[in-house]
Amino acid sequence: MHTGEQLTSPIVPQQQPPTVMTRVVVLVVLIAVSSATATQAQFPGCPLIDQITLQSCKVLEKLFYDTDGYNWRNVRGWLRTIQPCDWYGITCRSSRWPREIIHIDLSGNNLTGTLPGDLAFLQELQSIRIDNSGPGVRLRKLTGQIPTTLGDLEHLEVLSLGNNAFTGTIPAELGNLPNLRELSLEDNELEGPVPERLGQLLQLQRLNLSGNGLGGPIPDTLRNLTELEYLNLRQNMLSGDLPEWLGNLSMLRFFDASENQLSGRIPEELANLEELLWLSLADNNLEGSLSLSTATFAAGINNCSLQGNRICIPDAPPYANLDQVCSLSRDNTCKACEGPNCDSLESIYVNTGGATWTRNNGWLASSQPCDWDGVSCIDGEITHLILPNNDMTGKLPASLSSIESLEVLDLSGNSLQGPVPAKYAALTSLDTLNLSNNKLTGALPHPVAVLGVELSHCNLSNNAGVCVPDSPEYVALDTTPICRLQLRGDCLGYDLVAVDELKAVPGERSIQLIWSITPSSSNITFFVEDTQLQPMTIGQVQVDSEAQTNFTYTIEDLDPGRYSFQIRQVAANGAYRVTGPVTAELYVEGLVTEKVYPNPFSTEAILQFTSGTYGSVDIALYDLLGRRIQTLFSGTPPLHQSTRIKIKAHGLSAGTYMVRSRIEGRPASSQRIVFVKD
Repeated sequence: MHTGEQLTSPIVPQQQPPTVMTRVVVLVVLIAVSSATATQAQFPGCPLIDQITLQSCKVLEKLFYDTDGYNWRNVRGWLRTIQPCDWYGITCRSSRWPREIIHIDLSGNNLTGTLPGDLAFLQELQSIRIDNSGPGVRLRKLTGQIPTTLGDLEHLEVLSLGNNAFTGTIPAELGNLPNLRELSLEDNELEGPVPERLGQLLQLQRLNLSGNGLGGPIPDTLRNLTELEYLNLRQNMLSGDLPEWLGNLSMLRFFDASENQLSGRIPEELANLEELLWLSLADNNLEGSLSLSTATFAAGINNCSLQGNRICIPDAPPYANLDQVCSLSRDNTCKACEGPNCDSLESIYVNTGGATWTRNNGWLASSQPCDWDGVSCIDGEITHLILPNNDMTGKLPASLSSIESLEVLDLSGNSLQGPVPAKYAALTSLDTLNLSNNKLTGALPHPVAVLGVELSHCNLSNNAGVCVPDSPEYVALDTTPICRLQLRGDCLGYDLVAVDELKAVPGERSIQLIWSITPSSSNITFFVEDTQLQPMTIGQVQVDSEAQTNFTYTIEDLDPGRYSFQIRQVAANGAYRVTGPVTAELYVEGLVTEKVYPNPFSTEAILQFTSGTYGSVDIALYDLLGRRIQTLFSGTPPLHQSTRIKIKAHGLSAGTYMVRSRIEGRPASSQRIVFVKD
């Protein structure tokens, strides 16, 4: 045991149970002083106590006097009877003498003064609860320092000393309590760092240090608290970054570090906390944009607060479904990517259909482009952009020319259109260029041809119409082929026309394609292609006259589902150009309900449904006995439009429920949900 405050009276050897004669004497003494009103006058003294040892009695007596016991709110039995196990707030184990004190609960009982370190003599203690909160006790607090000797109570599972006025530091010795499950020291006047030895409390499930003056960083040793479910560090002076290892505390359900001085970014690892129901990091010095994974994770937490920082959410395509996250709205000045090439990369993503790329992890969703799909860096400089066969559409982005450190550019096997930008000649660090198997057209700009001759690898083959003229300036390069393209006398551009406003109009079981062109004297054929079949021609339309500018084509006998089509125009000389795809959807009949989220839920849950059949819809919440608890929707919803309804927790008991839907009185769907109380 640590050297600490000693008992005021000498400890005598443990006594045997009082004899019958002794108890008679005690009874006579009690009768003799029955007229006295002072508690102390009625107490026969620890030597005559029943149930517990003399030493344990002396500890309780000292606790009473050191904390102004005469003014406690409840003093039932204290220093009045000879059965301490029946005193208010005291719980003993077993019925044989000597009985062991295992619980002390004097919370909200008006204790003031200092907490005696002699409590450490009660070696079997499992819990100490002296939280001085509650009405009428706000001005009566325990003061002084938390005794270091409490670290000797090896059986202690709960230490709750919140809402007092303890000063000094948190004793590092508390880290010696191997069985501690709860440590609550909130709303005191503690200062200094959080002891690293608290990381030894491997059984800890609840840690509340809020409302103090603790400073310094969150110690890394807390990463060992893998059983932690509740972590409250609110309203201190903690500084430094939020540690990434917080994402490894897989049991965590509540985390509050608001009103501190924490800085840096919110680590993406927090998104690993699948059990988290409460997250508050408000009023710190955190900054930067939220990554997409972090923002998506935070949006799913019912109780979440991030305001009072310099945190923002980008108004970029990957964040389109996140209108508001933890009291933050999307901001068009917020950029996930921060660096000299970010604008160029953003332009590439936006202008080539980045949201539908096959591989787009990280793009516009995290601050480090070097971690994005297809991007490689050396010493922080972008050197490789490799995104072949990635469903890229639109024009070949000229903004790539600003990435001066680029050594390898491979965008082959996509659906990129238009000419090769002349600005690509500025890529003086380039060694490999592969734009093959796209839909590029037009004559290769001479400066790019000069660059292509100098590259180790250059491939522009298998495109819609990109070519190299046989004019003198190209011939002077003394290389053929150039980027695997032969010099051509007819490389003067092809007489193709601009296709305007291609639209897909769904019918009952058909889709009609509508498009228009500028007047042309060229002999052009339009091929209708199903892009879902990589692509497959399903029909064709011939331009019959120069006056014809509007065209339609109908695809019939289609099943419900989503379809995508494109128009390929082919000139007489074989040149071709392909429009961007258009999509249309034929809806299924009946009622389609999505899964309830979140599930389980604690405050409210969301259910979305779509009706493909006109008629009344009834959706209700039932308990497992089949009783109707709530009507969630009753009426006739609009066809083919998603309807969003809320399941409120008000009035529900924790447990499992069923959400059942009917359309026109017929059962449509049923799903199980779970409500948990915070």
